[in-house]
Amino acid sequence: MDGPQVKALAHRLSVAVWGHRVDRVDVPVDRWQANVLLKHCAGHRVLRIYSHGCWLIWNFEHGVSWLCYPVRRWSWEILKAGGTFIREPMAWVAGATTVAARSRGRPLIRSRLDDGREIVLSGRPLFLTLLTPELWRHPHLADIGPDPLADELSMADWRFRLRLSEKSTIARALLDQRVMAGIANPWKCEILHAAGVHPATRAIALNSGQIQQLAVAAQACLTKAYRHYLGDEQPGRLCAVYDRAGEPCPTCGTAITVDRSGRDGHWTWYCPKCQRADGEALLFDDW
Repeated sequence: MDGPQVKALAHRLSVAVWGHRVDRVDVPVDRWQANVLLKHCAGHRVLRIYSHGCWLIWNFEHGVSWLCYPVRRWSWEILKAGGTFIREPMAWVAGATTVAARSRGRPLIRSRLDDGREIVLSGRPLFLTLLTPELWRHPHLADIGPDPLADELSMADWRFRLRLSEKSTIARALLDQRVMAGIANPWKCEILHAAGVHPATRAIALNSGQIQQLAVAAQACLTKAYRHYLGDEQPGRLCAVYDRAGEPCPTCGTAITVDRSGRDGHWTWYCPKCQRADGEALLFDDW
């Protein structure tokens, strides 16, 4: 699950839940510590639901926050009073491009709102309960980079962030959550294609013009993805190069190619004509 998906989920949940009081929180009986921490939120209103990268964050009025990260498959679902699922686009399943309105296994957390509805979290995400003022001091969040969809980033910000991955290719740098939060492999490929940057280019070697193109492309591609997951974007071709090896590039008609990049072996789709390499292409870098 990527940043645009989680942001769309946060928007849907916020529309449905914001301002309501959570009257009751139930978790499996074998999670005794979670029972203590989560049930402390019962009786308090939801101040805000938002995202940062792939993190979904709930802020409560009494200074406690829930944080959820999609390590494994998960779903958030909203039930009417009485336990029937709302047949509206309010639930989200990690990794899917469509919303779902049916149970996804054993509930992890079941929260009852003041109007009788229930919010059910199923699956196995990473779930944290923290004091809101200490949120960004937690080890999981302390080093995370800015979210291009949420933060106003200048050219200096981009240049500084890319220096954190100075020894890696730009293909690896964009997936580094310390550099930018929420960019997944599909959007990495789309951003690089829209910016005309070869994925093997060293992050530290990008010039000012390339960094500017990269910043503009990131904003455009991630915003398009976010609108797609919200359902605002018209149906059509979402990705220009991702998962389209051998197909013609929509810009120049050259066959799209694919390679593994870096030690982590992520596949990278790109157009060899629109994204010409400056010198030798080293997708299989050893840094």
